Amino acid sequence: MMSPIRRPYATDSQTDSRSPASPVASVTATRASASAKLPAGASRATGAAAWVPAARTAPSSASSTAIVPAAGVSRGRSASAEVRSAIAVLAGRGEDADTFADLAARLELDGHQVTVVTDGARRTPAIVETRVPGVPFVLLGSDTGALAALGMVGSPAVRPDALILLGLPLLHVPVAGLPIEEPSPRTLPDLPILLVHGTDDEISPLPLVRMTTRTAPRAELGVIPGGHDLLAGPGRRSVAARVVLFLESLRDGRTGPAA
Repeated sequence: MMSPIRRPYATDSQTDSRSPASPVASVTATRASASAKLPAGASRATGAAAWVPAARTAPSSASSTAIVPAAGVSRGRSASAEVRSAIAVLAGRGEDADTFADLAARLELDGHQVTVVTDGARRTPAIVETRVPGVPFVLLGSDTGALAALGMVGSPAVRPDALILLGLPLLHVPVAGLPIEEPSPRTLPDLPILLVHGTDDEISPLPLVRMTTRTAPRAELGVIPGGHDLLAGPGRRSVAARVVLFLESLRDGRTGPAA
C-alpha cells in the first residue's frame, strides 16, 4: 500500500489541445471510490456517447475485487462497485513506484486502478494482466516509459485503448546518468493520447512536442509549469488534474482535438 491519500489536487493546468529476471514491482490499486456507495448491482450511467470497449479476451485470472499476486506481480484490485479504468504505468529513468504514489492516490479517489510496472523480462505479460474487462485500458508512461508505451501500441498482446505520455523525451539527453535507448517517435499513433509537458523541459523542448502532435488528430497536449520531472515539480497537481479529466473524457467519448 502506498502512503495515505492526500487532498485532491486543484485543476490549474493550461491546455493546448490538438486534434517482462527482474519482474514487475510494486503496485497500487484503487480504493473504494464514491461509486462504492451505489447499491449492489447498480452501475453508473455514462450516456449514449459513452466509451465502448474493444472486443478482447480477458485473462482468466483477472478479478475485480481481490488483491491478486502473480509471478512477481503484486496487483491490487478495486474494492469499489466500479473500476473506471485500468492504468499500467511504465516508469522512466531514475523513477520507481514511489515516484507515482501521489498521482496514483489521486486517481484512486475516482475509482481508477493503477499498476506500476518496472523493467524486466515479463513486462509485457504483466502489463496485459492489469487489464480489467469492460473498462478503458490505458498505458501511462513517463520519460522513457512514454517511449516504451508508444512502442507497445502495435503489440497484439497489449492493444491499449489510450496513452498518457508524461514528459515524452524527444532529444537524446541523459537523465539520471542514463541515455535513451528507445527510438524517438516520428509520428504518434491514431489513438486518444494525452501528452503532459512542462513549459521549461530541456530534455524535450515544448516546440518539438507541439510539432509532434500536429499530425496526431486525437492527441491532446497539456502544458504545465515546471521542467522534465513533472511529478515532483511545481505543476504536479496539474498533472493529476489533467489525467483525471482525460480519463473521464475517454469514457464519455469526448477525447480528441478541441473544437
